[in-house]
Amino acid sequence: MYATTRANERNARWVLLLLAGAVVALTLGLYGREHEPAAQRSTAMLLWTINFDSAQAMLQFKSWFTTLAILFALAQLVSGLRLRDRIRFPRTVPLWYADFHRLCGTLALLCTIPVAYHCLWSLGFQSSMSNPRAVVHSLLGCFFYGAFVTKILAVRVDRLAGWQVPGWLIPVMGGTVLVALTGVWLTSAGYFFAGRIG
Repeated sequence: MYATTRANERNARWVLLLLAGAVVALTLGLYGREHEPAAQRSTAMLLWTINFDSAQAMLQFKSWFTTLAILFALAQLVSGLRLRDRIRFPRTVPLWYADFHRLCGTLALLCTIPVAYHCLWSLGFQSSMSNPRAVVHSLLGCFFYGAFVTKILAVRVDRLAGWQVPGWLIPVMGGTVLVALTGVWLTSAGYFFAGRIG
């Protein structure tokens, strides 16, 4: 009975992590939906302001930053596979490899923040089915941040709080984050680089 109680506690804990991510995704979606979009080409955040000369320049900035995020996320995927011994390159894991893995994830997130901020603040959450690409992009963008929060919380509570999350949770959430980010890229930067928007 004690073992069953402990298993139920572990299950409840990782469900809480999933719920935390869902709350983040829903909060972003509701903010984007309910606030009045600024419809501006500039972006002003805490410490910086970017004024774009044209809508084309804004789309170019956002597309390249999203592309950088994808590249950092792929580097994190490869380094994560090596750290878990799923691939054998490099043959010996350098001491700095785990730091490189975390840095890639941090840089991927940092590249997405100005893009997401501008999308939510200036454009809002797109829900009109007259533009299904924008609807999917909005949903995936919110989902990406929810999945990212779940993954980071899983890593932190596993290390700091000793919750012992299931061994599959962190890699599954990492893959989910990468898939969501790829979907975000395909429904925005992919369209831009293909000349279908902008």
